[in-house]
Amino acid sequence: SQFVIIGSMNPEEGELRPQLLDRLALQAEVKGIKDVDKRVEIIKRSREFQEDPALFREKWEPAQNELRKRILEAMTRLPKLKTSMKIIELITRLGIDFNIDGHRGDIIIERSARTNAALEGRDETTVEDVVLAAEMALPHRMRKQPFEEEAFSAEMLRKLVRKYGEDIA
Repeated sequence: SQFVIIGSMNPEEGELRPQLLDRLALQAEVKGIKDVDKRVEIIKRSREFQEDPALFREKWEPAQNELRKRILEAMTRLPKLKTSMKIIELITRLGIDFNIDGHRGDIIIERSARTNAALEGRDETTVEDVVLAAEMALPHRMRKQPFEEEAFSAEMLRKLVRKYGEDIA
């Protein structure tokens, strides 16, 4: 069987056990948008939907169809998509440098990087795909050091990718 679990939580309400966190593939942090124009657009679209849901769906149907088409094309491209050994080595180095336990993180980063490359219409994963995937796969897997609060740093991730990227280029 295949199944997907999507969950949400407020980290201020407590932490999940590390054994459970490691089994969650990706984490996405949802933040409020700071751009005034984008926030205005959100209010307008919300109001449009509330006033006439059928008209709203009809208006956005072409965009939804285009997204659906991209996803279906990506699904056909994915099985043939390649990840070079240099990219795989980069992924494993990141897992080691961020001190993650186990190997699920490495596997998830590679799968997610391939998935993004397929969605973007490419035939091979890139360093940028790895960065995007690592930002969602590493933070909740990092081992906490005793008496230290080590938080995930996207800046450190990019610094390491630049360092290792010289070997990939």
